[in-house]
Amino acid sequence: MEYEFLFVVEGVSAEDDHVVGTVFDEFDGLLATTRGRRLLAVSESGDHPVDAAHRLVARLRAALPTMRLVRLDPDLVGIADIAERTGRSRQNVAQWVNGERHAVAGRPFPAPEGTVGRSLVWRWAEVNRWLEHIGASDGVARPSREDSLIVDLMLRQWQDQLDDGRPLLKVIAASDDRTEDRGAVMREVERLVRRPEALRQVAALPRNEPHRLVIVCAVLLDRLEDVLHRLGPHDVSGVLAVKTSEDMVHLTSIASVPLPGTLPITGFGLTGEATVGDLVLLQSDGTVAPSTPLALV
Repeated sequence: MEYEFLFVVEGVSAEDDHVVGTVFDEFDGLLATTRGRRLLAVSESGDHPVDAAHRLVARLRAALPTMRLVRLDPDLVGIADIAERTGRSRQNVAQWVNGERHAVAGRPFPAPEGTVGRSLVWRWAEVNRWLEHIGASDGVARPSREDSLIVDLMLRQWQDQLDDGRPLLKVIAASDDRTEDRGAVMREVERLVRRPEALRQVAALPRNEPHRLVIVCAVLLDRLEDVLHRLGPHDVSGVLAVKTSEDMVHLTSIASVPLPGTLPITGFGLTGEATVGDLVLLQSDGTVAPSTPLALV
């Protein structure tokens, strides 16, 4: 799903044609200065808003290394702003606010965020979500208050990681009757990446996004097509992590499409129906080198 974000940013100028052009051409976004603040309006796809923000931070670092994302702007709106954005009159909006018009059962108009001068203001994301129920929203998904809080808390950590030359890691696993076993793999991976030398080794694995790395934790009985599903529609490459012995986690670079340097698993007689164990067996007997990046197609 695609989410729209409005960030307060530093380290770039809205007067810089290169920066503004990059934001527009590569991100279909807009960088502008409003009341002394530089605001970046940009969208990104993800499984949820925090995942989309995680991907966006990595992509922006690659394209605009000097840009620093400070926080999400709450995009506060008053009655006049809501009227302008929805094409309704101020009187109509006031009736929504007071519950006199288009009252939605069990969904009162959002509580105001506060006041500016003598006027109440609301978070546009919350207002827009309420407007969905009366068919008047703009159709754009934005992070909720809770998601925005998480993103704001994580922004500094994510960017500090990139400052240190470390990729942003997303460690994921499926949930079913083998969740406990995958959890053991996940914990081992998390211990592994805490060691600088191990993290450098992981970071050196081939991938299409240099500043972001998705690690899919699996068990030997998982099908390769399920691993591909976990990689998701938004990530082209990542790393397959599987525990092959009591104390060892094996890492293999994987891709959902044939990328330069990858070999398709079909070249080794495997299909999506094959299991992770089938792949590990081929790596163990030397049919395919463990360091070979593989396309799961």
